[in-house]
Amino acid sequence: MSTTAIALAADYNKLQQLLETSEELTPEMIADTLESIEGMLEEKLDNTFKFIRNLEGLSKTCDEEAKRLADRKRSFENQAKHLRQYVLSCLLAAGLDKLKTPVNTFTARKGVASVVIDNVELLPDELVDVQMISAPDKKAIKEALESGVEVPGAHIEIGSRSLQVR
Repeated sequence: MSTTAIALAADYNKLQQLLETSEELTPEMIADTLESIEGMLEEKLDNTFKFIRNLEGLSKTCDEEAKRLADRKRSFENQAKHLRQYVLSCLLAAGLDKLKTPVNTFTARKGVASVVIDNVELLPDELVDVQMISAPDKKAIKEALESGVEVPGAHIEIGSRSLQVR
């Protein structure tokens, strides 16, 4: 007999097929063999799922660590932003537009002009880009198809089987 879960499942299936065609096996032999293979298969699948849960735990840990590092990055960026503002404030308080040091040249640049929209509705049409987004309502389409209504351009497709473990 094989030792991998898939091989055990195949052996179990072969044995069930053999039972349908063979008259030489006693009910006790059949029960013992099926029980043995089933027990090994159960153990393999349980162990495989322990490993799956471990991998899912590691994935969750990575996700939490990524969030923690993103928060830390944001903190560093905010500190840098505040310190840049502090350096600018020092230049302006000293009445300097530019200061050269052996390492850096600090310049208090003039502000950049930017447009502020007070009310979009008052803008002329030629100065507004219109974007139209259309998205199918899949829930409504599914309900219509399931109730027997023909919906051109859509159909229901059954996905592949999936594993549920409780």
